[in-house]
Amino acid sequence: MTTPWDAAGVTADGRLAGLLARLDQQRRLAGQRQSLGIAEGRLLWLLIDRGPRTLREVADDLELEQSTVNRQVNAALAAGLVHRYREAGRPARLVAPTPRGRAVFERDVDRMLRLYRAGLAELGADDADRLVALLDRFVTAYVSAVHSDTEAGTGSEARPDRTSS
Repeated sequence: MTTPWDAAGVTADGRLAGLLARLDQQRRLAGQRQSLGIAEGRLLWLLIDRGPRTLREVADDLELEQSTVNRQVNAALAAGLVHRYREAGRPARLVAPTPRGRAVFERDVDRMLRLYRAGLAELGADDADRLVALLDRFVTAYVSAVHSDTEAGTGSEARPDRTSS
């Protein structure tokens, strides 16, 4: 597949943009084959990684509106992926994954990691290790640049927050 970013003379940042766009397209395709949707996957990842949470804590941790979290948790409850319960001494109920939710999440993660392993295997062990190390450095620098850009107030014409999906 040829893109405008593959043309001769394209800068490194342009090539990177093209490669990341291709990677994102393939990740979305792989995601369509998963059992969980993006919102369900993020919710279960949070609850499995950090333990049971109140709806407010989920909203804060995922940086989502409370109404969005309520809708997502209710959908996950209806699907049998999470359950709510009361813990002594806490006024708000907690949300935790059900055994079924944990199993579906782990199956989806295993599938995703299998695809990453296949891509890394094509590189060989040394290049795979180098890619991961370089990507770690790049992501750290990119996060810093994004936060600096946000703090500087640039991009004021940016679109409204779209994290509610």
